[in-house]
Amino acid sequence: MKTIAEFMTADHKACDHKFADAEVAALDGNWSEAGIAFNAFNDNMLRHFVTEEDLLFPALISAGGPSGPVQMMRMEHDQIRELLSQMTAAVSAKNTQHYSGLSETILMVMQQHNHKEENILYPIMDQILAQQREALMGRLLTV
Repeated sequence: MKTIAEFMTADHKACDHKFADAEVAALDGNWSEAGIAFNAFNDNMLRHFVTEEDLLFPALISAGGPSGPVQMMRMEHDQIRELLSQMTAAVSAKNTQHYSGLSETILMVMQQHNHKEENILYPIMDQILAQQREALMGRLLTV
């Protein structure tokens, strides 16, 4: 992958697949599998956020990029983290109805969030961070 946008979009898709695995298992009432799949999804999401918040966002701001979209993404990350926390509780309680409702909510939030990142923020990063892209890509592969 040559761009930040390509790399991070692929990571979104990987998270989406983990999300789908967890949802199918939870809605089938297979809580053993749901727990494993949800933990994988949760771990991927949190790693994705750390990658953005600790590496990409600071690099963008340091290079003079727009802080407004970064602040919005951070707020949305916090919202998603709260939903993940609630989903963790629903998995622990083996509560299909609660998990299902949270699943619908987080799916909508993630779709909107990913759309903004993939179509606005990541292309801005690729443009503004063009001189640093190779070094950043090397660090993205190790996170």
